[in-house]
Amino acid sequence: MDVNTCPVCGKGKLVRKVLKESFEYKGKTTIIPDYVVHACDKCGEEIVDKKTLAKSGRILNEFKRSVEGLLSGSEIKAIRKKLGLTQEEMARILGGGAKGFARYEAGTVCHSKAMDTLLRLLGSFPYLILFVQEKACYVVPDKKKCLPARPENVSKIRSEEPCYAIPEGLMLSLTDKPYTLEFRSHLG
Repeated sequence: MDVNTCPVCGKGKLVRKVLKESFEYKGKTTIIPDYVVHACDKCGEEIVDKKTLAKSGRILNEFKRSVEGLLSGSEIKAIRKKLGLTQEEMARILGGGAKGFARYEAGTVCHSKAMDTLLRLLGSFPYLILFVQEKACYVVPDKKKCLPARPENVSKIRSEEPCYAIPEGLMLSLTDKPYTLEFRSHLG
């Protein structure tokens, strides 16, 4: 079959058209200019151009993020850079596959609300990455004990005990005021 023949009806010829295409999501609308389709002159079927499909996919993912109130690709990249991590490291730490983070940043994949919440927390409180990586500990001041911040240790701390979580590598000294902690780094 000829590449200019309609793959749907097999009779018509495909004619290139450049349009302004409108998309709606949750009551919001966006328009993509220079939207290229190949329309059949017999049956009217329209086939989206491959380059347009790739370009519009990124635009539509950003549109969905905007409507949903999710972080943009550039905001995600800024958070990752603030944490001093590569895309591969972020993907390994947060999940989503080796190239997942690159796709979030490039706008080719839209992340979940749960991932968005985690990223916002990490952006506002970068030290939380230590908890995600399980490189933090729970401190119970009255007992002067520190347990690694892992799920299995949460049950070892009685609910009535005041407890604080700190990154590993910080020295802890208790002051004379109850439950007041002073943190000093000994990492240099």
